[in-house]
Amino acid sequence: MDLPTHRLDPRMLKVWRQGSLVAIAVTLAIAAIAVALALHFSWPLPIVCGIAAAILLIELIDLAISPRIQYETWRYDVTPTDVDLYTGIFVKKRIIVPLVRVQHVESKQGPIMKANGLASVLVSTAGESFEIPGLAEAEAAELRDRVAELARLAKEDV
Repeated sequence: MDLPTHRLDPRMLKVWRQGSLVAIAVTLAIAAIAVALALHFSWPLPIVCGIAAAILLIELIDLAISPRIQYETWRYDVTPTDVDLYTGIFVKKRIIVPLVRVQHVESKQGPIMKANGLASVLVSTAGESFEIPGLAEAEAAELRDRVAELARLAKEDV
């Protein structure tokens, strides 16, 4: 079976990077609090700073590498019978959701996605929800409606 062919919107790279920058800002705030506590309670400052620096280094490496790899590996397709998802950086995951199992479909946007004109589509079954992130707003609305219609038709055929 061939891999799905549809890709995410390239603006999703920016969204993932902005999300990483938010995480780095939170880490810096926590590190500042940890340093203040270390100074106040006479904790070993080099250890506190070393841990904070290691975490920040990992987050910076993640910011530099992960978004591009995620973007390159994320693919999806919607056929008349199923939703086919393929993703993963180290562990590749292929998910095929039969449309007869779909209970509802929704689109969503967080503040970073909204600022970049993107949305996600969530396809829910009785057991789980599956997300297709990083679609242009109009494309997400169209995909949501298409999956809902195909799911309705699939249930009528059963």
